[in-house]
Amino acid sequence: MSMAEGLLWLCRWLTDGAAMWLWGSSLFVLALLPAALRQDFWQQQAIWNRRAARALLLATLSALPLHSAILGDGWSDSWQAASLLAVVRDSGIGHAWCWQLLAALALWLVTSRAGHRHTLAATAGLSALLLASLTLSGHAAMQQGWPGLLHQGNDWLHLLSCAAWLGALPLVLQLLRQPPAALHAALPGILRRFSTTGHAVVLVVFATGLGNLYLINGSLLPDTLSAYVMLLGLKLLLVAGMTVLALYNRYHLVPRMPQGLPCLKRAICLQIALCLLALALLAVLGTLDPHQASW
Repeated sequence: MSMAEGLLWLCRWLTDGAAMWLWGSSLFVLALLPAALRQDFWQQQAIWNRRAARALLLATLSALPLHSAILGDGWSDSWQAASLLAVVRDSGIGHAWCWQLLAALALWLVTSRAGHRHTLAATAGLSALLLASLTLSGHAAMQQGWPGLLHQGNDWLHLLSCAAWLGALPLVLQLLRQPPAALHAALPGILRRFSTTGHAVVLVVFATGLGNLYLINGSLLPDTLSAYVMLLGLKLLLVAGMTVLALYNRYHLVPRMPQGLPCLKRAICLQIALCLLALALLAVLGTLDPHQASW
């Protein structure tokens, strides 16, 4: 692994994490909070949304010179205009990067206008589009024609469902720690709706994840013990751990509120930690050859 590859993994981790936060948190507010309280609660997240959008834009801008260094002759190609232009003009990675940059810029502009009443809906729409742009490169873009479109559509649905789950967790934790006075009475209902909706979301995560595996490998069983397969197995274990925690929260801790509140907070913190690890593995997996036996 070169330094450029390691830095690219970091950029991918930041991009995935920030985009999922913006989509998952905005969807949580739109779908689960009472309509009269959405705007005020979203305003309270403005600083985090701006930070996520800035991290997203910085990671996107940094990715292009890193791609140029990896595809070219090293660091000397990371800053030369001709090399950067060649990546943008002549490669699928470059074309996908252009769409990602447009979406990242739009999100940065939208989150900078935190007081506008359409910010919430715009953030949800633009972050969904940014997640779609992530399917324009990597494994989902390897196939042509209808199989390729099917793979990209499945991958987009996978990213959306993952983000709907993972991006909402920090908001749930915030509500448990310091619920706004206006939301205090509605909190038990919000938690129940989140947990119930989460069943369907987790099913979509697993179904589309298996779909991605089949479309990449041609089978649900690996044909070789590659680095990709080992890291994918580790990611599946992390997701399984998150699922067990989610079920424990829903059926053991939530019905015991408020007595179960301290344990529920700790369980959600653990879910968030597992989520960050899973995103790190996702960032690496997207750059690996599934059939290559070594790094």
